[in-house]
Amino acid sequence: MKECRCCKVTKNSDFFYKNLINLDGLYSYCKECTLRKNKVKTEEQKNSQREKNNQYRCDRRSLLTEKSKQYYHKNREKCLETVKKYRERNKKNISIKESKKRLSDPNRFEKNNLRHYEWAKKNREKINEYQRNWYQRNKEKRRAHVLLNRAIKLGKMMRPDFCSECLEKCKPDGHHVDYSLPLNVVWICRKCHSRKSPRTVEI
Repeated sequence: MKECRCCKVTKNSDFFYKNLINLDGLYSYCKECTLRKNKVKTEEQKNSQREKNNQYRCDRRSLLTEKSKQYYHKNREKCLETVKKYRERNKKNISIKESKKRLSDPNRFEKNNLRHYEWAKKNREKINEYQRNWYQRNKEKRRAHVLLNRAIKLGKMMRPDFCSECLEKCKPDGHHVDYSLPLNVVWICRKCHSRKSPRTVEI
């Protein structure tokens, strides 16, 4: 029997780790107290090492950036393959993270309008090619969009001046719940419409 110096409880020798330095051949702390102290010590060491790593990166940011660029240029194919495998393994987590980032910015459309406009002017052929391929892959969606726009132009349907979900005054989009019913749409703003995208994971 031995008393633990930490919890002051007398316990059987089986509750102590062996330590040949001490006269009785046992640690002064019981196994439970030893594990608890080691856990706290490990967390403190992790936090200390994390702070040191952050400070190291801050002090040598330009040097590390340059080294990273050099490594990427020398091993570009390897880096791209690694990123591709990572994205395939963590597809759901990445989608949730990007959805949170996209939905947390209320001004994401206005802020990116100019940048998207400038990019579109320089890449018109690429956009046209993408649209042609999209039309071939999504003929039912394209048909529904065309019929809806035609009905609006002919006055068969009226577009409201507010979003039916957030009630914000705007020029809403017609969201199709079922593309086989092209004139059956929900009028919602662009922000609310982006939340209906299959790329957006419900969080």
